[in-house]
Amino acid sequence: MNISPSKIISLLFFIFSGFYLYTAHQIQVFTFDENAAFNAKTFPIYLGYAGLVFSALYIILPEKKPSDVDLKVLDYKKTISLVILMIIYGLTILRVGYFLSTSVFLVLSYIVLGERKWFWIFILSFPFVAIFMYLLHGLLNIYLRDPFLQYLGVMG
Repeated sequence: MNISPSKIISLLFFIFSGFYLYTAHQIQVFTFDENAAFNAKTFPIYLGYAGLVFSALYIILPEKKPSDVDLKVLDYKKTISLVILMIIYGLTILRVGYFLSTSVFLVLSYIVLGERKWFWIFILSFPFVAIFMYLLHGLLNIYLRDPFLQYLGVMG
C-alpha cells in the first residue's frame, strides 16, 4: 500500500489542529465574557474544529488524482528558515511588542521568500502593521501590550 505525501501532510495537519484546539480551550477569558456569544476563545475553537474536520475528510476520502510530489525539488531551506523565523517571532512578540516584532518578521520573511524590492518590503510591513494595529487598538478597542510603542510614547 502506497500512502501519498498529501495524506501524510493531512495527518500532520490533523494532529496540529487537535493540539491547536486543545490550546484554544486553555485561553482565559474575563468572567463577564464567558457566556458571551463571541469571546477570545470562539474563533480559535472553531478554527481548530474546522482543521480537524477538513483534514479528516481529506484523509478518509479517496483521492481522484493522486498528486506526485517530487521531494527533490522542494525548497527545504526556505521552509526551515520561515519556521525558525516564526519561532523567533513567537518568542519575541511579548517582550518587544506587536508592532516591531511583526514588522521585522514580515521584512525578514519577504527577504527569505526572495523579494528584493525594498519599497514593497517596507510598504507591506511597517505601514501595513501600523494600520492593522490602529484597527485593533483604535477602532475595535482590542488592547495589544506593546513595550516598544510605550517606550516611544505612542501608546499609553
